Amino acid sequence: MIGRLFKIIFLVIFFLLIVSMIVVLNTPKTASIKTQDGKTFPDTTNLRQLNGELVNPLEFTEGKILVNIWASWCITCLVEHPFLEKISQEYPDLKLVGINYKDTISKANNYLERNGDPFMYSIFDNTGSFALKLGVTGAPETFLIIDGVIVEHRIGEVNRVIWEQDFEVFF
Repeated sequence: MIGRLFKIIFLVIFFLLIVSMIVVLNTPKTASIKTQDGKTFPDTTNLRQLNGELVNPLEFTEGKILVNIWASWCITCLVEHPFLEKISQEYPDLKLVGINYKDTISKANNYLERNGDPFMYSIFDNTGSFALKLGVTGAPETFLIIDGVIVEHRIGEVNRVIWEQDFEVFF
């Protein structure tokens, strides 16, 4: 009698385990990180460039602007940097603006002196507070803004393949 009861309990547990696995495996996956596509670019009033000048907020309301979040301590940013240089040459009408993320001014300027500066200018965001408004999770991240609206947001490195796949359609 105990042996039969044990078999029934075992079969019930096994059946519940199988049903649970089927439910879990058939549950649609959701993205854990949402991009900012379709959102308005945050106000840049009172932000400063690396050189100390105030940022003109009107610059982000018209035309095409590629905004790249970067830092001197970011290895992937260093890998991505030569491609940004190419983009700045291939698309001379595209405004390329950097946002220096959680860095120091001296380290940021040394990085640009060593590796070249593809940006019109870089916004200095040493606390990451402006990046937080953008929904940034870390460096690098890249945003394409057209007339004040984020139309493409890439988390991670932008290279030729990513550019052709996600960004080039807007040009």
